Amino acid sequence: MASTLEEKLRTAFTPEQAHLLVEVIREAYDDVVRAKDFNELKSIVADLGQAQKRTEERVEELAQAQKRTEERVEELAQAQKRTEERVEELAQAQKRTEERVEELAQAQKRTEERVEELAQAQKRTEERVDQLAVAVDRLSAAQERTERAVKQLARQVGGLSEALGGSLEDLALEVVPEILEYRWGIEIEFCDRDTLPLRNNGEYEFDLVIRAQVAGRPVLVLGEVKSNITESEVERFLNLVAQVEASEEIRPLFFGYRLERAAKDLIRERGAVMITTRGKYFPE
Repeated sequence: MASTLEEKLRTAFTPEQAHLLVEVIREAYDDVVRAKDFNELKSIVADLGQAQKRTEERVEELAQAQKRTEERVEELAQAQKRTEERVEELAQAQKRTEERVEELAQAQKRTEERVEELAQAQKRTEERVDQLAVAVDRLSAAQERTERAVKQLARQVGGLSEALGGSLEDLALEVVPEILEYRWGIEIEFCDRDTLPLRNNGEYEFDLVIRAQVAGRPVLVLGEVKSNITESEVERFLNLVAQVEASEEIRPLFFGYRLERAAKDLIRERGAVMITTRGKYFPE
């Protein structure tokens, strides 16, 4: 009977608990076997079964809690690992920052040295500027003297230019007729300075005016005498000649020392001629 009871109890209790219960029951049965006591024993056994069930449920809850705790611990372990990795990254960043700070410190040192060099250079520059200021004052005074000398020279050159102009015109009056007689076979009737009317109701005094016959036809030669013949002067004079009112053929002529290349091209293009002080005729 005891073994059968113990086997039944093992279905709900551990072997030690079942054995203990059987011993308790046996002792109780040996002392007094009464129906009331047995019913109480059954109640006790039932209570123990419920307690055991609650214990197992609690153990299951604890097992689940343990599982959640382990999962949480694993999460914390991973977080700790990430934290350690981040700390290592920060340590490397700190190391790079320290290296950069050292570089900046060296750069600052070089900058300070460069600033000192610039300060010294500035000092030398200021000294040089002071020297230049003195030199400028001297140059200013020399410039004033030069300007006075230039004004005096201008007056002298002006007088010389007037004298030279007059001499060139006189030379043109002597040289040009001879050259034209040779070149054109011209028969001169008049050769001198003269003032002629213009179509705009104005008038102009020409340096050289020659009235003559060429192959029996009347010709009017109008000359411009300049030491240096430029393109702009050629253009101006030819436009002026175009305004002269005359019944005879008009031939423009230039006389001077030098002739610019552009002026030479324009003279050839417009059908004019140039005679130099050396007697050279252009165009050939």
